[in-house]
Formats: sequence, structure tokens, C-alpha cells
Amino acid sequence: MKEQIQTIFQTAWNKLEIYHPLMREKQAILAFSGGKDSSLLLQFYLWLLQKREIQKSPILYHLDHSIRMNTDQESEIRNFTNTLDLISVFKKKTFRNSLKELNSV
Repeated sequence: MKEQIQTIFQTAWNKLEIYHPLMREKQAILAFSGGKDSSLLLQFYLWLLQKREIQKSPILYHLDHSIRMNTDQESEIRNFTNTLDLISVFKKKTFRNSLKELNSV
């Protein structure tokens, strides 16, 4: 990891000091889309683990909304998360089921 990123992560960790007890005690569940924001957040948590600032690995949660045709992207996300030693939860929501839920309300 580049030194500049580590410096940014250290600065962020320092600014989160009030949350250190919570972050150390509770296991985080990270909503992971595979995009830049969630990937950076994941890297931050992996850095915290490496630095032993936290002891519990985050759980990755990914929801495929099935709104657009993105089978390749979903496959890439699953393949990437399989390379990590983390619990990953994948859910697929179909548009048809969403309509049924809306109609039942």
C-alpha cells in the first residue's frame, strides 16, 4: 500500500478517535458495491486489521438489485471477494419480487 494512502488512513483513524471503542468492540458490516467508495472503505478496514487497531474482520454485504444487466460486474465482485479471507454475503433481488412486495403494502 502506498505511503500516501497509509497517511490518509492514519489521519482518518485519528479523527475517528471517539468511535475507536465501538469499532474495536463491534464487527463492521460493509455494504460493498465494488465501486470506488466501498472499495476504499474496505481497504481502510483491512489496513485497520493489519495495524491491529481492530481485531474483528468486517463482513462484506453485497446486494444485486437486478436493475440493470451487469452479470459480468457481479461475477467480478464475487471473484474479488473470494480472494479475501472475509465473510461475504451476496443477495440478489429481482425486480419482479420488488413489484410483488410493493403491491402487498
